[in-house]
Amino acid sequence: DPCLFLSDKVVAVVWVDDVLWFARDEADIDKVIDSLKADFELKVEGDVSSFLGMEIINNSDGSFELRQSGLIKRILFAMGMEECNSTRTPADTKPLGADTHGRVCSRQDRWQYSSVVGMMLYLAGNTRPDIAFAVHQAARHTHNPRAVHEEALIKIARYLQGTKDKGLRFHPSDSNQPRLDAYCDADFAGLWGSEAADDPTCVKSRTGYVIMYEGCPVIWKSKLQSLIALSTMEAEYISLSMCMRDLIPLRRVLQDLCEVFDLGQAGVMAHSTVFEDNSAALTLANSPQMTPRSKHIALRYHFFRSEVASGNI
Repeated sequence: DPCLFLSDKVVAVVWVDDVLWFARDEADIDKVIDSLKADFELKVEGDVSSFLGMEIINNSDGSFELRQSGLIKRILFAMGMEECNSTRTPADTKPLGADTHGRVCSRQDRWQYSSVVGMMLYLAGNTRPDIAFAVHQAARHTHNPRAVHEEALIKIARYLQGTKDKGLRFHPSDSNQPRLDAYCDADFAGLWGSEAADDPTCVKSRTGYVIMYEGCPVIWKSKLQSLIALSTMEAEYISLSMCMRDLIPLRRVLQDLCEVFDLGQAGVMAHSTVFEDNSAALTLANSPQMTPRSKHIALRYHFFRSEVASGNI
C-alpha cells in the first residue's frame, strides 16, 4: 500500500497531509514527529477522533468503531430526504438493468444523480460494505440514468436513514494468531433478463467478496467480471481468484505489522480460510493440474494455487 509506512517500531498511514501514527510506546511516535519537525511544519492533534471524514469512536470495552454519519446526513440533505421513512434493505432482489426505453429522470432539477452516487461510493468503500452491491448497481448507469435508477438511489437513502449510526466495529483479540478470513461468491449471468439480449453485459457474472480481520470487514468488493464466464464453476472460480488478489498481499502486510508491534510469530503463523460454496471451483483451486476446459482462464486466474498448496490458505 503506497500510503502505509513501517519502521521497526512505528507505523504511519499517510493521505496527502494527514497522518495517523501507531506504536506500542507513544514515546516512539514522539521521536519520529520531533525528527520531522526539523524539516516540516507539523500540527499535532493528539488522539484521533476522525480521519478523512470517518468518525473514530473508542468504546469502553476496548473496541473502536468507524462511522460516516456526517456523510450520510449530507447525502440525505442533498436528496431532500432528511425526514424520509427508513427501509430494511438497500436494494430490490431484481437486478438493476439499463432500462434504456424507460421513463426519464424526474428529479434532476432537485439533485444530481452523479453527485449522490459519488458520495455513496465513498461511503460504501470505507465503512458500509452492506450497501456496496446496491451502490455499484446504480453507479453503472451514471452516464444515462433513468427513473428506475433514481428510485434505486432513493431506496438506498431510505436504508441509510435507518442505519445512520452503523459502521465497522473492531474488537480486540486475545489470540496470538490473528485471523484473516474471506468469503466469496458469484452470481452467474445475473443480468440476464435485465439488460438487452444483444448486449454482452447481460451475460456477465458478478463477483462479491469480503475479507474479515478478527470478524470485522477490512476489504470488500462487488463488481461485474470482465471475462464472460461459461459456467457457474468458472464464475465462482474467477470470484475466488479476485478475492485472492486482495487476500494474499494483505496477509503479507499483516506479517509486517506483527513484526513492528513485536507479536513474534503471530503473523507468520496466521492461517487464512477462504469460504467458497461451489465444489467444482474448490476442486479446481486445489488441483495441481490444468484441464482443457480451464485452459482459457489459466494464466489470469490460477496464480494463487501456490498459496493453497503451501497450506497458508
